[in-house]
Amino acid sequence: MSENELVLATVSWIDKWLEAERVKGAAEKTIEAYRRGLHRFLHWLAEQGITQPNAADIAAYRDDLKTHYSSLTINLSLTAVRSFYRYLLESGAISYSPAEAVRGIRGGKRNHKRSELSAGEVLDVLATCESGDDHDTPQGVRDRAILTLMAYCGLRTVEIQRANIDDLKVNGRMVLWVQGKGHREADEYVVIPREQERIIRAWLAERAKLGNAEPALFISLSRRNQGERLSTRAIRNLVKDHYHKAGIYDDTKTTHSLRHSAITSAIRHGATPMQVQAMARHSSFNTTLGYIHEVNRLDAPAEDLVEY
Repeated sequence: MSENELVLATVSWIDKWLEAERVKGAAEKTIEAYRRGLHRFLHWLAEQGITQPNAADIAAYRDDLKTHYSSLTINLSLTAVRSFYRYLLESGAISYSPAEAVRGIRGGKRNHKRSELSAGEVLDVLATCESGDDHDTPQGVRDRAILTLMAYCGLRTVEIQRANIDDLKVNGRMVLWVQGKGHREADEYVVIPREQERIIRAWLAERAKLGNAEPALFISLSRRNQGERLSTRAIRNLVKDHYHKAGIYDDTKTTHSLRHSAITSAIRHGATPMQVQAMARHSSFNTTLGYIHEVNRLDAPAEDLVEY
């Protein structure tokens, strides 16, 4: 276990840090805000399967927050993370702070909660796996399967990362059992659209040729760590690479954008709220309603009904 992993797993360090902030004169509201901010960070690390965070991971955490929180909340969370690492550094518990170089974001106005891809952009991203250097290669087949699960089934990055071969089942329909957000075992599933099953089967055929004992559905094909389970960072980089190949350079469009696009597309094509909740695996129905409201607000605004 690394020093960062050891420290982050020790709750007593959090209490010591907050007490040190209290001694410095921090108000109780600030203490509680720091506590929430750090726990939000630790929860995100657990979801991503990260035990030894570095600066790139913390930057990815900041970018992920942009899809859910205001600039004020994001910067407060980063301040809490920096303060915690600074305390550990001063206490001699760690030798460097991976958070110090990660900058916050400019404030002033609310960030967009989500930024979906247009239907054309999704198709262009998928097409990059079947053209150029990726055409008919194991990497192209793998990437197409990953992007398909995100774009048609709304899988999260961590759900792709945790998926195992045995999680794929076929009984009339092909389904993938997934480890839901915050869960440690596959307890929910997505249904693979019939027209997309061939893409998953093509990857399974390529995957079988590799013949290693790793249970992961998606593995690395690079020389450095060939055959190992793909990391969440590698998946994010993979998606970004295909975005760029498709000519998409919008920083507000992240890996989450594919999930968002899948959910909003289902809504636009007539899925019921209950169907959407099941597909998205939202624990709260209010989250599903938020997507529905967003689609309806733009596609069927009341302003269009104003008449004089």
